Amino acid sequence: MKKIIRTALFCFLAFGLAACSKKGEHGLSAKNPVVITIWHYYNGAQLEEFDALVKEFNESVGMEKGIVVEAFNRGSINDLSQAVQDSLEGKVGSDKLPNAFATYADTAYVIDKAGMAVDIGKYLTADEIAEYEDAYIEEGRFPTNEQIKLFPIAKSTEVFAINTTDWKKFSEATGASDETFATWEGIARTAEEYYKWTDSLTEEPDDGKAFFGRDAFANYMIIGSLQLGHEIFKVSDGKMTIDFDKDAMKRIWDNYYVPYVNGYYASYGKFRSDDVKTGDLLAFVGSTSGVTYFPSSVTKEDGTNYEIENDIYPLPNFEGTEPYAVQQGAGMLVLKSEEVKEYATIEFLKWFTQTDINLSFAANSGYLPVKKDAKDGSKLEKFFEETGDQERITLKKCLDIGLNVVSDYKLYTTKPFEYGNEAREVLNSSMQQKAQDDRALVEKAIADGKTREEAVKPIVTDENFEQWYGDTYNKLKAFGE
Repeated sequence: MKKIIRTALFCFLAFGLAACSKKGEHGLSAKNPVVITIWHYYNGAQLEEFDALVKEFNESVGMEKGIVVEAFNRGSINDLSQAVQDSLEGKVGSDKLPNAFATYADTAYVIDKAGMAVDIGKYLTADEIAEYEDAYIEEGRFPTNEQIKLFPIAKSTEVFAINTTDWKKFSEATGASDETFATWEGIARTAEEYYKWTDSLTEEPDDGKAFFGRDAFANYMIIGSLQLGHEIFKVSDGKMTIDFDKDAMKRIWDNYYVPYVNGYYASYGKFRSDDVKTGDLLAFVGSTSGVTYFPSSVTKEDGTNYEIENDIYPLPNFEGTEPYAVQQGAGMLVLKSEEVKEYATIEFLKWFTQTDINLSFAANSGYLPVKKDAKDGSKLEKFFEETGDQERITLKKCLDIGLNVVSDYKLYTTKPFEYGNEAREVLNSSMQQKAQDDRALVEKAIADGKTREEAVKPIVTDENFEQWYGDTYNKLKAFGE
C-alpha cells in the first residue's frame, strides 16, 4: 500500500495530475472529447463556409486534442441575442446556454454585467494578442483595459459601391469623374449633377433620379462626426458623455439631409443594394459583408432587365479631414462554464482565426480577416480562381478595398455603455427619418405645381436644422452626461 501511495505521489509531483490521467492541457482528452456549442447568425454562403470549417476542425485539430464543436444558427443577430437572454433568465422553452455566441459589444456589455463573460485574455499570451488588429482587440476591452471580453473572428468595414455600367453613361455625357467619390462633399455635388442630367432626359420637369443612398445611417453620423474631430459617445468605465458638436452636425446635415430632400439621395427598399437592383440608385455606402449582395443586373419597374458591372471604392471622408472608418462585425463572447470548456472554446477560436483559415472564411463570406498579417492582399489570391462569375469578382474587389481601408484608415467602434443600443438607434433614425418625411412634403408640393426649388426653400433652413439638432441632442442626453 505504501509503495502504491509513493508511486502515485511521485507521478503527481513529477508529471502533474494531467500526465497521470493521460489528459492534455486544461484537462482535454482525445479519448474523452469535450463538446462545446457555438451560436451564430451566419446564413447563405457564410453559413456553408462556417460549417465546413467547423467540420475541418473537428476532423483534425479537434480530434487530436479532444474537442468537438457543435455550431448552430439562431436566426438574425437580434434573434440570437434574445435567445441568449432567454437562456440566461431560464425562460420556459429556452435552450441551455452555449459556450460561446456571436455578439456585438453592447450585448456583450450586458452579459458581462451579469457576471457571465469570460476574460479571454487569460487564455492568450501577449504575443498572440499582438497578432490581431489592435482596433479589433480594443473593442473587446471592457469594463477595464486589462480584460478582453470579445474574441474577434471576422470583421467588416464600409465601402462605396457603384453601378459602373450606368455611371459611364453619365460620366461620358457630362465629364463627371470618380475622383469625387473620395469625399462626402464630392458625392453630394455629383448627385446633384446626376439628378439634373437625368431630369434633362425627359420632358417632365423635376423628375430627376437619385444617385446615392446609405445603409447603417448611424455609422454616417458616428464616423462622420469623428472625421470632423468629435466622438459623439465618449465612454469611460462604462459611463458615456456626449460630444454632439453643432458645427459637425451641420456639415453632416448639409451633405445628407439637403441632398436627400432635393431628391439627389434616396432610400426605398430594405437595403440600398435593393435600390440599385431596381435602378432607383446608382451608388451606395454599405458594409463589406453586405456589398457581396450587389446586383449583377437591373430590373426596372416596367420589367426591362439588363446586366451591369460594378466597382468598389474606399469609404468617403469629409474634405480636409483625417480618414476614419467603422470597424464592425460581431465577435465571439465566451460564457463562463467549466475551465476545460472555456479553454476548448478558445482553442477553436484561435484555430479559426489562423490567417489561412480566416482568409478562407473571408473569401466565401465577405467578412474581413482579423490578423495583421492578413492585410497583405496577395494572400487572398489563391482563394480566387480566374472566373467570369460577377459575384466572385465583386467579392474580390470588396475584400481588396476593405483591406486597404483597414490599412489606411483609423478604425473605430463605440465602446459599450448602458442603453448603447437605444442611443445608437436615435442616431440611426433621427436625421434619416426627418429627411424621408420632408422629402415626401417636397414631392407633394411638386405634384401640386411648385418647382423643386420652390418646394425645398421653406424646408432647407437654418431654423429647421436648429430644431432637429435640439430635439436630437435632448434625446441623446437621456442616455449619458
